Amino acid sequence: MNSSSAVYSFFLAFGLISIPLFVVAEDGIELDNIYITGGKDEILKQPGSATLIDDVALETFEYTDLHRILNAVPGVNIQEEDGYGLRPNIGLRGTSPERSKKITVMEDGILSGPAPYSAPAAYYFPNMSRMSAVEVFKGPSAIQFGPATVGGAINLVSREIPYESTGELDIQYGSDNFQRYNAYQGQQIGQFGYLIEGLNVSADGFKNLDGAGAKDNTGFERNDVNFQTSWQILGEVSQLFLIKLGYADEIANETYLGLTRNDFEDDANRRYAASRLDKSEWNHQQFQFTHQLEIDDLVVTTDVYRNNFDRDWFKINGFNTGLVTIDDVLSDPVTHESYYNVLKGEASTNLDEQLRIGNNGRKFFSQGIQTRINDSFEFFGLKNDLEVGIRIHQDQVKRDHTEQNYKMLAGGTLQAVEGSYKTTTRNTNDALAIAVYVQDKITIDETVVSLGLRHENIESSKTIYGTLSGVKTSENKLTQSVWLPGIGVYSQLTDNVGVLAGIYKGFTAATAGASGETKPEESTNVELGSRFSGTWALEGQAEVIAFVNDYSEFSGTCSFAQGSCDSNNTGEQANAGSAVVYGLEAGWNRQLLIGEFMLPLSSTYTYSQGEFGDTFVDTSGAFGETGQVIESGYEIGYLPKHRLNVQVGIGRDKWKLNSSILYQSEMRNVPGEGNIQKADLIEAHTVVDISASYQYLTDLQFYSTLDNLLNEQYVAGVKPYGFRPGKPRSINVGAKYSF
Repeated sequence: MNSSSAVYSFFLAFGLISIPLFVVAEDGIELDNIYITGGKDEILKQPGSATLIDDVALETFEYTDLHRILNAVPGVNIQEEDGYGLRPNIGLRGTSPERSKKITVMEDGILSGPAPYSAPAAYYFPNMSRMSAVEVFKGPSAIQFGPATVGGAINLVSREIPYESTGELDIQYGSDNFQRYNAYQGQQIGQFGYLIEGLNVSADGFKNLDGAGAKDNTGFERNDVNFQTSWQILGEVSQLFLIKLGYADEIANETYLGLTRNDFEDDANRRYAASRLDKSEWNHQQFQFTHQLEIDDLVVTTDVYRNNFDRDWFKINGFNTGLVTIDDVLSDPVTHESYYNVLKGEASTNLDEQLRIGNNGRKFFSQGIQTRINDSFEFFGLKNDLEVGIRIHQDQVKRDHTEQNYKMLAGGTLQAVEGSYKTTTRNTNDALAIAVYVQDKITIDETVVSLGLRHENIESSKTIYGTLSGVKTSENKLTQSVWLPGIGVYSQLTDNVGVLAGIYKGFTAATAGASGETKPEESTNVELGSRFSGTWALEGQAEVIAFVNDYSEFSGTCSFAQGSCDSNNTGEQANAGSAVVYGLEAGWNRQLLIGEFMLPLSSTYTYSQGEFGDTFVDTSGAFGETGQVIESGYEIGYLPKHRLNVQVGIGRDKWKLNSSILYQSEMRNVPGEGNIQKADLIEAHTVVDISASYQYLTDLQFYSTLDNLLNEQYVAGVKPYGFRPGKPRSINVGAKYSF
């Protein structure tokens, strides 16, 4: 970052965070704030869209897949991939779900992505088994959280240190040898507190690998160990010191290779022999130090953090020819019969039919320091809840991609070709960012007005090295500085009816490319809605919000997950000009008591429509297919128009039974208009999950889950290489022992 930008941002931050230090506070804030949202009661008065899924909701279905958890949140668009949620693909309000790169993802308010500025594709997500809540922010509520503010933000809340000695052992077993072992124990002893937690989760996978002698294991194994320790000083000046350490790793026999349409319809869970060697391995280290200071009504929280993430993904990349791609073969296996036969495990007969299999090795780090100050005070007779924050952040990704040719032998065995090993990509992306925001919620009688302003100053670069020499060949730098204002209003008109409205500027940072200057994604976002209860809400609580995201610049990123990205262009961003996404979000819930039976009811619905505003050629495949002419008015891919989730439960005394029904309408694999051709169609589907639990003893609970009760066979995704299925019916049983 150049000196003038750094000095400018520093003084801007200092000026902003100094504001509350000179104001007399009157309303206190607790030292330990668990939720950024402030809890469910605060959400009802939020001048923007926010959702809290607490520990009770998380335990209802015992999901380990974040996709399934977020099905209950309006405004979410999801692209499944492996059936287990190993690499979530999440969008909010129509942003691209691919690798969740267009949203801000946090753990306990700290950026959790491997490199959220220089390489925002989130190949790492925290394990849901150690989370106690999930918070989702959209609209003006998301302006506090960057660098991606167009769609919104997700905050995963980890288990907190318990006050009294508390522990739990959770064991689960199910279909395809699914196993989960989760244990934790913690307590506070005087001023000292600690929590230690361990997790192991694995499965053999539900896909069946072709090939004689092939190990029929397409599953995964994950480990996760976390330790937290705290020290509190209580008094007129209260302080909390917290250290959090974590290690996690994964080995997954996962692949990007899918099936032809006909093969998918015959056996959706089949996997071609050509993907036999495909395997992803990663490890993640986490360090966090938090200090929280409370003086009367002033709360100052500072986090220092560092995350390391190393990843290797050994996978099939294509054939040893530039004339035929895997996508060509899967789209038209008759014309490319010999190549298709190689994918299935028949012997390759010539040099062109050899398979290129390589490792995408990447090393990431993400580190920084952030401070946020909260204060409540009276100003001209009006209550003000002020939050000011600053974050200095640095992250990096180093890519080292290699490749080797393999012969397909009879029976589906792969044999490496001597002398074909080579390095295909060596580059590094770096980013240094200073972000500052201020948000003031002003209460005027029954109305809350939220005024927010965010500033991002980002210096990023991409350095390319020779694949043979390793010597630096080029470097391109990119500077971004942007102001992001926002305003939201919530007014409680009557005891049962409130209205909300908001407008803010959305922003998604650009990444530095190999050459030229890419533009960041920018939009003007508007929302209007109502929260109501009583008769209009069928004696429950309801919310309806309409939104429009009007993009002045819409962007996409080239990645292997897109299917048409050249190795040298990985991480390269492309611009598409204008676009618009609009829609409607609705949610409703009610707790019924009929005799001795408790019936929790809830539903969420999302309508989304996204269209390109300009005509252009997709030269990289970042938006659809390489070379595709995308015309003004074309619908955006991977955005279903309708998503509906209904949850119904019943419980009495010690037992509970719950069901979740998800309907998702059809959507496009690539941009287009009119009727969707079968080759580009991802059909509508309905998935029903049920769960049951029985509290056998005070400290012992038995439970069972049944995902995809009706065994719906549906397409989870088509990119990058062919049709891949969602998870079929799976049954799990488990037991929890508390101590």
